[in-house]
Amino acid sequence: MSLALIAYLLYFQRLGSLLPGFSSPELNSYAAARDWHTIVNNPVNAPYKLVVWLFTAVLHHGILADRAVAAVIGVIAALLFFVIARAWCTYRVAFFATLMFATSAGLLHFARFGTGQILQMSILALLAVGILYRQQRDHRVIIGYLLLALFVLLWYIPGMFWFEILALIPLWATISGQIRRANNFHLTGMLALCLLLLIPLVLASIKHPAVLLQLSGLPQDLGSLAHVGGNLLKLVLAMTVRSNSTALFWVGHAPLLNAIEVIAGLFGVYYVYREASGRTTFLFGAAAIGLLLASLGGSVTFACLVPIAYLFIALGLDQLLGRWMTVFPRNPVARLAGVSVVLVMLIFSVLYQVRTYYIAWPHAPATRTIFDHRLT
Repeated sequence: MSLALIAYLLYFQRLGSLLPGFSSPELNSYAAARDWHTIVNNPVNAPYKLVVWLFTAVLHHGILADRAVAAVIGVIAALLFFVIARAWCTYRVAFFATLMFATSAGLLHFARFGTGQILQMSILALLAVGILYRQQRDHRVIIGYLLLALFVLLWYIPGMFWFEILALIPLWATISGQIRRANNFHLTGMLALCLLLLIPLVLASIKHPAVLLQLSGLPQDLGSLAHVGGNLLKLVLAMTVRSNSTALFWVGHAPLLNAIEVIAGLFGVYYVYREASGRTTFLFGAAAIGLLLASLGGSVTFACLVPIAYLFIALGLDQLLGRWMTVFPRNPVARLAGVSVVLVMLIFSVLYQVRTYYIAWPHAPATRTIFDHRLT
């Protein structure tokens, strides 16, 4: 009950009244999901569009359904983040890090924004299912169907194809072994499931080849490639030091991460680098892919980088607290002091992010200018 209340307060409260109206991207997203013919013709972000269409058809909530669906996905993203953090860190750190992620302006912006950009955080689904696939040995066939369905559905989300290739590297030996041992019935079932889910994408790509370019995350104008270096630098600075981006997702020149998160994230980067494991390859590879795609100026935004950044923060907190507990293994005062310092850092970080999103951003004149559209 308490988790449901927190989810409501963070993602659903004042969903339609925090801002004076809607933005142009939200109106375009709503128009693209109003009927299934439009979704079939342009299946980019189809999983999101289908749910919006069902919400609109059944509940008749209009454009607010866009934001409600994004909010539901935001809640799922926070839960998946906890699953991953719990597999990598202690329970205490996993809880702290999930709270930081769930209250971050990065997640709140996309989870309360009525477009399919929230789906670009689906890297969390890839990681969570991958962890589940490795840990569970009794229900590998069912998880295999789930993993296959997830992989195919993620092809409908811009840029996710590249993250899937990266995710297959540590899983390929296990998956190929399962394929060799699987019986013909399940192999046929998986092939049929794959083909069934791919039909809309194939048909749309034949009629409109530009759909494939959009799903790949590559820009339609090759001239924009000349600005990749500058865009990359601006993106890194916007996340850590100073932002010059649109008021659609930012408050003035404030960076996405606060100082506490940047410091913890740097510790996490150092720890993962020194660890030199399969997790190192995936996290650094995902960060590189996300930065590159978001800098190309195509259909991929910095939304894909938010969960990656907070996973580094989680690992940084785990390393900091773990080192402290190692130095003072039996001193209860020192152990309490270490946990208290982390808790104080957490409180300040959460308060900063929540105030930034709920107070500073919606009252900024530039933000209110962008969110001034009404559905006519």
